Amino acid sequence: MKGSSKYRDKCNSKYGRPSRRALRDMAKKSQATLPVSPEIRPLRALLQAAAACCLFICAACGMAEADEPALPPRIALITPAGAGELAEAIRLGAEAAAKERSAQLITVEAYPVDNPSHTSSNADFTIGPPFANTAAAAGRDLTRSEREQAQVQAAALALEQGAAAILVDPLSEQALGDIVREAELSGTDGGIVPVIVLNDEFPVKGITSVISMDNLEAGRQAGQAMAELLQGRGQIALVGPDPTSAGLVNREQGIREALTSYPAIEIKPKSVCNNREDCWQAVKQQLDQPEVTGVVALQEQASLGAADELNRRRAEGRKVSIVGFGSEQQQLEQLQEGVFQRLIVQNGYSAGYLGINQALAKLEHRPVQRRVVLETKVVSTDNMFWMDNQKLLFPFVQ
Repeated sequence: MKGSSKYRDKCNSKYGRPSRRALRDMAKKSQATLPVSPEIRPLRALLQAAAACCLFICAACGMAEADEPALPPRIALITPAGAGELAEAIRLGAEAAAKERSAQLITVEAYPVDNPSHTSSNADFTIGPPFANTAAAAGRDLTRSEREQAQVQAAALALEQGAAAILVDPLSEQALGDIVREAELSGTDGGIVPVIVLNDEFPVKGITSVISMDNLEAGRQAGQAMAELLQGRGQIALVGPDPTSAGLVNREQGIREALTSYPAIEIKPKSVCNNREDCWQAVKQQLDQPEVTGVVALQEQASLGAADELNRRRAEGRKVSIVGFGSEQQQLEQLQEGVFQRLIVQNGYSAGYLGINQALAKLEHRPVQRRVVLETKVVSTDNMFWMDNQKLLFPFVQ
């Protein structure tokens, strides 16, 4: 009802809002106690009219409050830690779920995404990167520490914009812990803003739900795939970033577990690398040893770095098998070209979609799943164009 705020102001005094019964009693009392002299009658009539007016205003106030539609819950998706197709799939899944459930989605760009493949967004609105206009970010890539700080700032900004829940693919345990603290401080009426973690695992208290693949099982899939490619014999190089999350630790453990069944396969000491360039150099050093016949790359940038080195060595005619994690466009192209033999792929679309559903379940006081496990598949040139895998690899194709 138009002007309902004015009615509320009239209804509420510093002494509180009187009930309708109390107002009627006041009116009757005024009638009973006032003398019925000609001089008093106008005053009594005025008091009765005032009481009736107050009753009408309060009734209108209640009607206005009852008629006001509830605002849709506002949920924020912070820029995922990775870039490219997986991050895009997470966003698309979140958008689809928000639209189905009539929720309002905010996408908050913690920092500029490197070479985004798909830039259109159907979110209700997007907030630009907090770091975008700072002198520290001008003309250079952000350090890992700055990116972690940017994720925390993005979450704080989303909370200022009224986010009732946060979806985040955190860069580190420290960043996630800081985001959870921001959510705890922003809670009202004793409630805490739910934080849903996508695509990773960290031992941080206060998380509402974790939606991620089973990294231990995914590692086993990678190890088994490599053993089959090498026919149970050879030397394998592992390359990937520092194990800053439980997910990466479990992934590597799964690879080693699977390969214990193949005593003729030797695993070389792991090469640590945190970006594509460093991983290329690490793989170059590994392949300088002619006995290395397989490379397992633990994440996207390591996979792409390994592929760069193998492409450089193609003239040598040396056969090296690569098993990688991820579904970046370049990785899929190189899978078709035979640079990769296998890719371990997870369903990023489902991560975003289920993240919205878990956030709404918490806000609506329904049961929440503390852990949601995403499916992973081993993709090769033989099965990448199967219908189920098409939906997994290309969720942005309508």
